[in-house]
Amino acid sequence: MQYILSAIRRNGMLLIFLFLELIALLLVFKKNIYHETILASVSTSFTGYVDGKIAKVTNYINLPSVNNDLMDENAFLREQLVHLGIKDAKTKKFYTTDSLGGKQTYSFIPSEIVNNSITKTQNLLTINKGTNDGIEKGDGIITNNGVIGIVTYAGKNYSRAISLLNKDISINARIKGNKYFGTIKWDGKDPRFVQLLEIPKYISVKKGDTIETDGKSPVFPEGITIGKVVSKGIDATGELTIQVKLKQDFGNLSHGYVVTNLNKAEIKSVEKSDTITNRQNVQ
Repeated sequence: MQYILSAIRRNGMLLIFLFLELIALLLVFKKNIYHETILASVSTSFTGYVDGKIAKVTNYINLPSVNNDLMDENAFLREQLVHLGIKDAKTKKFYTTDSLGGKQTYSFIPSEIVNNSITKTQNLLTINKGTNDGIEKGDGIITNNGVIGIVTYAGKNYSRAISLLNKDISINARIKGNKYFGTIKWDGKDPRFVQLLEIPKYISVKKGDTIETDGKSPVFPEGITIGKVVSKGIDATGELTIQVKLKQDFGNLSHGYVVTNLNKAEIKSVEKSDTITNRQNVQ
């Protein structure tokens, strides 16, 4: 306090001059429309600049909340693309309905990818959703750019998944347009590419063709993008081996959607009956 008073005493005349100068300037700007306009313009620019900086900081702080809202909205829009969708306000899950009876078939649950690897031959993912959120073993995981994996273990709040970049995974896929289907596998080499196998060699496949899920398994609905054809060849069995460039960059995974087939239990039960029937026939 003593230092401040000493500074005022030392610079008293300068402070009085600046105060009077400020009053004079204010009088000039108030009495002259031209100068008042300039002051208003400068003031607006300055406050706009400051407000812009404050808004950027505020937006950065609110990014997690905004991002979650966008994930919810994207999930809803995805439902619209697959089928007519509905939202459960309590669970924030999004559901697809079939085109006939309006029965719910799939739910899409927004999630974060908290761990991911791409440098191994058996890569895995970890997401921040578990059984408390309705996640089960066998659920698929996708992003806005396509398929990324399948849940192999579901804890209460986190789940582990096998990545599409894993030599042990295979999923059904088809060539968009001609609807011929085969199996997507990864050869363990380049994380940017997977291979579409079991396609007859007489099938017409062109560079740039889209590869997508075919909906023939209970894990993924049909029409989820995987990637585009970049090349093709003939394997030892005489079938096509198609090189597919993934649409999703697996080195840049942050958010996704867990896909749950709401009819999965019934499908498994029906398919299990095949084994029972076969045993009875053998006996």
